[in-house]
Parts: sequence; C-alpha cells; structure tokens
Amino acid sequence: MRRELVIVGCGFPQLSLIRRARALGVHVVGVDKNPDAVGVAYCNSFEPISTSDTLAITSFMVANGKCAITSTGSELAVKSAAIVAADLGLPFYASTEVIRRCQEKDAMRDGYRRGGLIVPQFARCNDFSAALHFVNEVGYPIVVKPARGWGQRGVSRVNTLDELEGAFEDALAHATSAGLPSVVVEAWITGREYSVNGWVESGELVAYAVTDRITVPGNRPLGVMIAEVFPSGLTTVDEAKVIEVAKRGAKALGHRRGPCYSQVAFSDRGAVLFETAARMGGGFDADVTFLASGVDLYHRTIGIALGDSDLEFEGKTGALHAAATAKFLVGTPGRVTSAAGLEDARALPNVHDVQLFVTNGGTIHPLTDSAKRAAYALATGTSAVDAIANADRALGTLRLNVEAAP
Repeated sequence: MRRELVIVGCGFPQLSLIRRARALGVHVVGVDKNPDAVGVAYCNSFEPISTSDTLAITSFMVANGKCAITSTGSELAVKSAAIVAADLGLPFYASTEVIRRCQEKDAMRDGYRRGGLIVPQFARCNDFSAALHFVNEVGYPIVVKPARGWGQRGVSRVNTLDELEGAFEDALAHATSAGLPSVVVEAWITGREYSVNGWVESGELVAYAVTDRITVPGNRPLGVMIAEVFPSGLTTVDEAKVIEVAKRGAKALGHRRGPCYSQVAFSDRGAVLFETAARMGGGFDADVTFLASGVDLYHRTIGIALGDSDLEFEGKTGALHAAATAKFLVGTPGRVTSAAGLEDARALPNVHDVQLFVTNGGTIHPLTDSAKRAAYALATGTSAVDAIANADRALGTLRLNVEAAP
C-alpha cells in the first residue's frame, strides 16, 4: 500500500521535510499558495492552496481520501496542519492549544511564569498608549513584537521614544494580518542567543544539539538568523543551564510529544528562555542537529503523521560530525537576471547541501524578515570556524546577477 503524506507549506522551512519523506518512499503532496516555492519541485504532486486556508486543505483531504498531514519549520503552516489534523482526527505531534501557547507571545510568557521561569517584564498592548505606559514604567531599550507572528516579522529593538510609534504600528500591522491584533512589548534581554533543538519524549524534552544562533546586526528587523552553528561554544556547565530552561519551558507550555525548538539568551546573569516552538526551527536547524547527533528529527515527525512507531522512535542513523552549520546568504535586493554555480557549490568538500531560494527572473526582497534570505549552505568541519568557512566557500561559489530595483 502506497504511503501518502500531505505537507503543508513548500517554502524552505519545509524543504528538508519534503526531501526526507521522498527518500523514505513516501508519496508527498505539497500544499502552498506559491507554485514557485522551492519545495514544489521535490513533491510528487502539488495543490495550490494557501497554507492559511484550513477549510480548503480539509476539503481537499476529504475529497481525495488523504489520511496523513504534517508540517514543520513555519508557524503558520504548523498551525494550519494541526487544525486540519484535529478536525479530521489524524495524528499530529502537538495539540492546537499547545501550538497556540507557543505562538501567542503573552500566553507563552504567562506559561513560563507559571512554570517558575525568569520572565522579563512584558505587556500585551492593544493601543500605543499602553506601550507608552509600559516604557514609562520600565525604560529603554525594549523589544516590540506582534502578539502572534513568525519569521521576525515586525520585531524591533526600540531605544528611544522617537522609534517607538513606528515600531508599534509595524508590529500591530503584522499581528493583525496574523489574526491577533495586539502587540507585546518587553524589557530587553541581555546575552548571546542559542538554539536548543530537540524532541519531547513522554513529556520530557531531550536536547540533541545546542547551536550558537548568529543573527543579522541591527534593530529592525531584530533577530533574523544568519547561521546556526554547532558546537555552541558554551562550556559543558553553561550549555546544561541553557538546556534546563528549554526543558522547563516546554513542560510549562504543555508540550508533550514531538519536535521542539527553543531560543535562549545566556549571559553572566544566567539563562533566560525567550521562545519555545512546538516544531523544528525554520532555518535548517534539524539538518544541523542530524549532523551533530545522528538523530533525524524529520524522520520522527514523518513517523508520527504516518503512525509509524519505528520512525517516531528512531535512534541515531547518521554519522556524527565535530562541527556543522547552516548559513544563509542575504542577497542584494532586486531582480535576478541570472543564477549559476549551484552544482559547483554542492560539489565542494564538506558541503552537504546548498539551495537557492530565488532563481532566474525571481526577486530578492529587502531583508524585512527571515523569509527574505536568498540561499543557504549546510556544511561540516573540524571546528565551528572550519564549518563556517566551508559554508562561506559554498555560498561564495553561487553567482547571482541582480538588477537593482529602480
């Protein structure tokens, strides 16, 4: 009997999930509004349905007898897949309520607080006057973000009153488009950022890789990831502290099963958890995790959707590497007139994957959020520095000619 799987979203956050499913012999049906999304070419078949249109996805599945659905890496796609799975009584790795807690920033922080975690001062604001009141109480700098959002859209660090209103309106616009017209403002968290990539097994988060999360400099947008690097560079003791707050956060939000991606700030003041996602990271974090630990989180996610316990509980299947990175290319904005060098980049030693997200005739947009990155390379090395150099070499092999926008 042919195994079929509907994967919601065909952008780069789902690319490795699609390719892993195909490698397992699964018939993949991709769902995305964009027929030119990078993952479409890897699907067996494709349906041009918006990832936010749960009614249309449900209708398609019922009409065509589809009995398995999943997604990962994208907040919107994961939310939709969970809703459809719940409506049709199909297996999924997290409930819609857990996903809500992980996506609504104030609900997440309330959960952290109830779980006894350190939570910076924050407030949910429905209008600018509430944000202004918060700043008068707390002072600068602060972070302004949509109450529900993804990909760092509408997230800013605000240092002065002159910056506050514009940042608030931008965040509110993104939150409104995501269906929750509210803004969260919070005190600035000091510390270097790390990602904890793991799997919740029987209610306990098992961390398979901690990575150094390198972000693009600047305050707006804030926190767009440019590379995830293993090893983290933390001492064993400090890395354990980072993992511990990630574990407590997943438990506080009620996440009981499946992939979990956490973001933690660490400084001499300790570890502060600022994000828990009931999914994998959207920046090929699970690919770095596989190279670091040998555990394939994509296989496990597919296993839940297909009801395949052997896949869900699969152990180490890959070789362990001393260092690995997924590094992104931020391109010059404009129309791509030619794109070359992809196969040359993929053929370089210690390079495991390279992918362009834009092709000839496509557009590179200004970096307003994580979806606007132009390409990525996955590489290993003898050290973190070596792995980054290998990824840079691969990205440097790509030849993108761009016609600047008028």
